[in-house]
Amino acid sequence: MKPNREPGLETRAVHGPHVGAPGAMSTPIVHSATFSFETLDGMVEAQNQASAGSFYQRQGHPTIHAVEERLAALEGAEDALLFPSGMAAISSAFMSLLCCGDHVVCVDPCYGGTQALLQWGKDHFGWDHTFVDSRRPETWAAAFRHNTRLLHLESPINPTLVCFDIVAAARLGHDKGAVVSIDNTIASPIGQQPLSLGCDLALYSATKSLGGHSDLLAGVATGSRARLAALYEVRKTFGPIADPTMAWMLERSLKTLPLRVRAGNANALELARRLTDHADVAQVFYPGLPSHASHAIARQQMKEGFGPLLGFEVRGGADAALRVVNALRVIRHGASLGGVE
Repeated sequence: MKPNREPGLETRAVHGPHVGAPGAMSTPIVHSATFSFETLDGMVEAQNQASAGSFYQRQGHPTIHAVEERLAALEGAEDALLFPSGMAAISSAFMSLLCCGDHVVCVDPCYGGTQALLQWGKDHFGWDHTFVDSRRPETWAAAFRHNTRLLHLESPINPTLVCFDIVAAARLGHDKGAVVSIDNTIASPIGQQPLSLGCDLALYSATKSLGGHSDLLAGVATGSRARLAALYEVRKTFGPIADPTMAWMLERSLKTLPLRVRAGNANALELARRLTDHADVAQVFYPGLPSHASHAIARQQMKEGFGPLLGFEVRGGADAALRVVNALRVIRHGASLGGVE
């Protein structure tokens, strides 16, 4: 008999945390919005289980909980919470951590929706924020204040795919008394596991690689149970709960996530190499290339390739770039990434 060992990445993706468990091979979709109990005590007990219970769909639901368990297993996290969009996850995380008068340090550039959230928080909630240059981590310490509560990271960063030392960034945030969150959407939990690198929260648009088929909208937050307890209260209060059918679709997609991420990463690297040799391309932005400024740190942090996203600069400026984009035949114009297309 071989000794028991922890299931590998592919096994966790296919089976979640319940390897070998009998029953339905595919998680049942429970459409019920509410649940009944034999006694009032039984109802209160389910309510007290929070997201793990089945009391009322906004608070906890068996289909949603099943995919949250699988997401946590993939991330190597204690817990995960599912949201109806990536911005719902990020917004809930920020609201769980920040009060009026609190300050955020955020890498620049970052996702446009996150920038809009920070401005909304400044205008309506009394938050303040400072953007720091993602290419110059040595300058970040000066941006922290006595009231800085959150350091928000993103790596790699769209569209230049800048990466930085996440371990060092998390250490800086903690030394300054801040919680450290990261948008890990581009890498996915297959390509990079930021909780193991020191971050407190890993946030995702599950619409991208996690869903992977351009047919669902979802978001995820992963972290410790203690950290996610505050996010759960925000989700319960404001109501951004995932739909059971979407949750089932996402769990189905997670079973092929390692295969899809590795294929997408390999395709991106091959395309980046070809573009590097193209006479009409001035520069390629992809951390898998040794010429990219972030190549060395990306090799340390990204264990399954360098992500499915790349950018490149066409010689001749904006007019030439527009002609190239409009001449593409297989690649279509769409506002997302990480899909099989």
